[in-house]
Amino acid sequence: MKFGFEVKNSVLYINWDDVNADCYKIYVKTNDGFTECASVSNSTFTSISMLPSGENECFIKALKNGVVKDQTPAIFFNIDNIDGICFANDEKYTTIICSEQEEAYGYRLYKSGDGVNFSGVQNFDQNGVSLKYENGASYKMKPYKTKEGERIILSSTKALCPYENNFESLTIYKSYGEKMFLSWIYKGRADGFLVYPKNSDYPIFETNDGLCHFAYLKNYKEDTEFLVKAFLNTPNGKIVISQSDFVKLSERKYERPTVSLIVPAYNAQNYISRSIDSALASNFDDLEIVIVNDGSTDNTQGIIDWYSKNYPNVISLQKLNGGVADTRNVGIANAKGEYIAFMDNDDMLRPDMISSLYNSIKENSTDVAIAPLYRLVDKGYTIHCNLPFVENKAIDIKDYFEIMYTPGYYNCAIWNKLYKAELVKAHPLGILKYEDVSWTPCILSWAKNFSFIKTPFYEWDRKTRPETFGDVLAKMPEDDLFEHRKQAMMFFVENGNPEMKEILKVIAQRRLQRYAKNSNHVGYKMLIENLK
Repeated sequence: MKFGFEVKNSVLYINWDDVNADCYKIYVKTNDGFTECASVSNSTFTSISMLPSGENECFIKALKNGVVKDQTPAIFFNIDNIDGICFANDEKYTTIICSEQEEAYGYRLYKSGDGVNFSGVQNFDQNGVSLKYENGASYKMKPYKTKEGERIILSSTKALCPYENNFESLTIYKSYGEKMFLSWIYKGRADGFLVYPKNSDYPIFETNDGLCHFAYLKNYKEDTEFLVKAFLNTPNGKIVISQSDFVKLSERKYERPTVSLIVPAYNAQNYISRSIDSALASNFDDLEIVIVNDGSTDNTQGIIDWYSKNYPNVISLQKLNGGVADTRNVGIANAKGEYIAFMDNDDMLRPDMISSLYNSIKENSTDVAIAPLYRLVDKGYTIHCNLPFVENKAIDIKDYFEIMYTPGYYNCAIWNKLYKAELVKAHPLGILKYEDVSWTPCILSWAKNFSFIKTPFYEWDRKTRPETFGDVLAKMPEDDLFEHRKQAMMFFVENGNPEMKEILKVIAQRRLQRYAKNSNHVGYKMLIENLK
């Protein structure tokens, strides 16, 4: 069993091969030998925090029916800085903990009232302390040693605040299949989450995915209350660092369709309910969810019908099979919102995506709002579309085109954006194979400006359905592949804003040059020359 790792900000991020085990146990070396830090089921990645500075070791055991099925070799890695965490306990006490430093004689606590100027408070033998809660205070822990009676600081945590890791909201709604969908907005760091019913000391759900934001619950009464706890995996076991309020099943608020979310659906019975649930959990109340069934032959329509009967903001539409572009256009034509967003039927939204993009458009009077997105695979999350723009400010759309399709900014995703509906309705998608590549430059050319938010909200899930339509296209004969790509480039050049035509030609050339690097087809160079 192979595994990979990365150390970022003193946290170890690890991933491993799936060997069909019941669980995977992660061990790190401590002064007492190897210690189990985490036990992971239903995933192939996690993170470990509060590791001691210096050289560390880690390995993973895969267990099936309680027996070790496979085991990785130990890896060695270095932690260069000390980790630290600070959290409040019911606004009565503040706990500050830092990772251990082997050569430290003790640990000195520093406190600040403004987050800038820190003064030493007290020395401690241990790497953790609890103090009376002080509103507005922040802290640093600094391991030290002594030499000839003088204190020598070895390192320092970053500034730590009791409420930098917290739950902003928690909601629960009915889901298809007699389940309940629990969703939360959590800001800060976590290695995982635990879900508890009220009056129970035992979690009913656990994930070692620190970016997870939902859980499915079944066989509970509708008036049952639940809470969620965020934790860190450490060499000394789990540390709970934040706890939500209790929540129970609630009714969906919906008055009018301010934003329309368009979801094309095709043979998605195994995963579409998860996508719809994530949209319903949005903290933006006036969200219309327009689901267009593109001639599915499985139970996709039955699932959509259940949601449309139970939620007034879920709109069900059906059509003959015609492809994703045609399906999105049907959704666009029927959307009633002032703004339009898109989601694929196997992806997910974080609960604050729509509200964040909508607020950015309103605050800055822009035509489009854009955010980065997560790409989720077996190795975990990577961030895409992280653009080099000032956050939450009106920016001329030409600035976007200056970097579009340049190295590092190739992605032309349709779903990490919120658009003015009048723009989208006036310029629908072309019925082409490369529908995103062809439409994104086209629609953005009609916008005057945009705003950008640096927080990823959209989850482009490649774990649930690894093969994309792009992968299918890439297996086509070279002549067919070139023709589809040519149609995509010419679509936005010919259908984009005429005032932006020269810029769109440059965008098309950039994209074609990228295609030409991996192809011997002579058509790319000819098309590039024709666009000059």
